Amino acid sequence: MAEIQNILGVYRGLLRSNPILTKSITSAIISGLGSTISQVIAKKNISLQDVRTFLIYGGFVTGPITHHFYIILDKLFGGPGLLRYILRILSDRLVFAPGFLLLTLYCLSRLNGVSHSKSIQGIKEKYWQCLVGNWKIWTIPQLINIGIIPPQYRVLFANLVALVWNTYLARKQSIN
Repeated sequence: MAEIQNILGVYRGLLRSNPILTKSITSAIISGLGSTISQVIAKKNISLQDVRTFLIYGGFVTGPITHHFYIILDKLFGGPGLLRYILRILSDRLVFAPGFLLLTLYCLSRLNGVSHSKSIQGIKEKYWQCLVGNWKIWTIPQLINIGIIPPQYRVLFANLVALVWNTYLARKQSIN
């Protein structure tokens, strides 16, 4: 237990000194792990290209964007009160999630070397199913994240949920 507290202490220090870099590296690692787990579950050989794709996306897109998203969300609808909480949740679920999913599916496809037109076609085929999956997987954790988790730990909490989500997305990306 002391080791976990030490790790969390180091993480807190890194969040204070380098918040975006810390969240980006954490996102990259968890995204790559989600891809790896998906491949293991599917009983496939581990594709380093797929793992690399999720590492890059997690580090350069997910970490920085979610860091800024939670800050903006709190600036727009911060403070106590049920109405502000509902507005934060609705903004996440109905505005951020659909747009970020679109970006995610496109970037993952392009990072895997798929052409623009085939990426768009893949989005047309998978988007709605993935969005429904997003709402199913992410809604309850986001109720907790936005309502209870201190702002500096929201990306970490989301990263832990993202382990499941990235496994799901990696699985969807591998089904062609």
